[in-house]
Amino acid sequence: MMALKRKTIQLNRPYNGLIIVPGIWRELSNFSSGSICLVLASEVYKIKDYIRDYSLFEDLKNER
Repeated sequence: MMALKRKTIQLNRPYNGLIIVPGIWRELSNFSSGSICLVLASEVYKIKDYIRDYSLFEDLKNER
């Protein structure tokens, strides 16, 4: 079983961005007043395609 690592990244400069590749768990929090979160995706959003439970995510990642 592979140990999953957690890392917190602060985007506290308006000229910084972050690319998150498929298979990475992410949580968005602590938005400043007037901030913008822009998401670019290759597919139309479908709620059934997303895992909302971190424990389930861990289980699925460890099956690989």
